[in-house]
Amino acid sequence: MRAADLALLPAPDTYGPFGYGPWWVLGCAVLLAALLAYAAAWFLTRPRGVLEPPPPPPVPIDVRSVKEKYLAMIDEVAAEHAAGELDPRALAQRLSLVLRFFAHESTGVVAEVMTLRDLGGADLPAVRGAVEQYYPSSFRRAARHDPDAALAAARQVVATWM
Repeated sequence: MRAADLALLPAPDTYGPFGYGPWWVLGCAVLLAALLAYAAAWFLTRPRGVLEPPPPPPVPIDVRSVKEKYLAMIDEVAAEHAAGELDPRALAQRLSLVLRFFAHESTGVVAEVMTLRDLGGADLPAVRGAVEQYYPSSFRRAARHDPDAALAAARQVVATWM
């Protein structure tokens, strides 16, 4: 048989190019669109740049030891005042500084550089009240000053801290 004769023979098991329906093409197109949408969503929502690790958990504060430390500091200031090393103005300034550092160490609030108004806004009412008592003595030379009341106020703030 020649090649030309083979081409004329009927082939019952073959089908033409349009023998299948167009649904498989549509299904592949939908599947491809879904894959492209997933890839685009992943690409557009992934984190950019270097990821920073979360901050370390806060270190628990031993309030009892902090209280003892600052009560001892207040006692040192009282001893210096009793020895005549601190005048009323220096006493008020030192007590204010001790209480501000106490608030910083107890809460983490940077109270040592805050004004009286800032202390009020920082939710430190006990520290603000004591520091407010020290303001006249700290800034006016002729202000009336009661060193025992100033020391008692500082001790009360530290002793009653939660």
